[in-house]
Amino acid sequence: LLKKHSFDEVIVTVGYMANTIEDHYKGGADYGMQIAYSLEGKLVEGEIVPIGLGSAGGLKKVQDYSKFFDEPFLVICGDALIDLDFTAAMEFHKKNNATATVICKEVPKDEVYKYGVVVTDENQKVLSFQEKPKVEEAKSNIINTGIYIFDPKVFDYIPEDGEFDIGGELLPLLVEKGEPFYATAPDFQWVDVGSTKDFYEANMMLVNQEINGVKPYGKEIQSGVWAGINCDINLDEVEIVPPVYLGSSVRLEKGSKVIGPSMIGSGCIIKENATVSESVVLGYTKVSPHAQIDKKIIAGKYIINPLGNSIDIEESDMSFLVDDARKEEGVLSEEQKEIMEMIQHISELETSR
Repeated sequence: LLKKHSFDEVIVTVGYMANTIEDHYKGGADYGMQIAYSLEGKLVEGEIVPIGLGSAGGLKKVQDYSKFFDEPFLVICGDALIDLDFTAAMEFHKKNNATATVICKEVPKDEVYKYGVVVTDENQKVLSFQEKPKVEEAKSNIINTGIYIFDPKVFDYIPEDGEFDIGGELLPLLVEKGEPFYATAPDFQWVDVGSTKDFYEANMMLVNQEINGVKPYGKEIQSGVWAGINCDINLDEVEIVPPVYLGSSVRLEKGSKVIGPSMIGSGCIIKENATVSESVVLGYTKVSPHAQIDKKIIAGKYIINPLGNSIDIEESDMSFLVDDARKEEGVLSEEQKEIMEMIQHISELETSR
């Protein structure tokens, strides 16, 4: 999307999981872009320890290092799926000769408590902010999406040292100083993925093809069911209720069921007579025989419900139910065998009804 709108030089500020992010996007050649990284942290005993600079402080570090920002520039917080017309947003910013422009979105009034609320005058100039107000106290239902356009003069308002946040500190300061600061609320899709619940719902939307500009990749092996390459699936021996996305190298064993909307990551194994329903199962997960996974996120060693409550599989001694598919099959303890037999019995009773 950035490339489409001629934004082809990108700096990503990284701290937590910095190496993972850099390894994934690398230098940007795969996207026809140039990507560089600004580390907010330091290496301690082989591990990167994040050092909080705040969102505005991170921008200041980049500018102090290389004077990278020499014209109006775009800032995007990385916790949403969007299809914004960046070209039109930049034109709005330049037309108003703005120091800052915030991209906003109208949300239902009962959801304003989750966001920063923006209050403007009739000319779309920002008058004030409310950070996550109570519903009855909110002055509008126009919220800050975490997408901004800034002029380089904004760095005059960001201190040299310490943490400094865009939403909580920089933007109110620009209002206080009377800088030309505007808000625009174009019609675009903005899907927040900033919480576990949001992440789950976004994945359900992806599988349902409700995210603009994103289509399932792979082959449609039956209506509403997509699969990547190198999968081991006999459609005559399994039950798949669409919509379902199956990553590459997925194995569905005899009698297993996947009920959509569900997303099964690459390298997963769903063992015989196991059922996965309305769930997101991340890559290289093995779901044991007769196990029932319903409305869950399986991520590494955690089973998570959409509200964010999690169970540590290893600490709870539940790895015989859900485990890493790359591990060798272990020998079950007598207690684990009893639990598996009970699960199998319940599964058979459900099937016979």
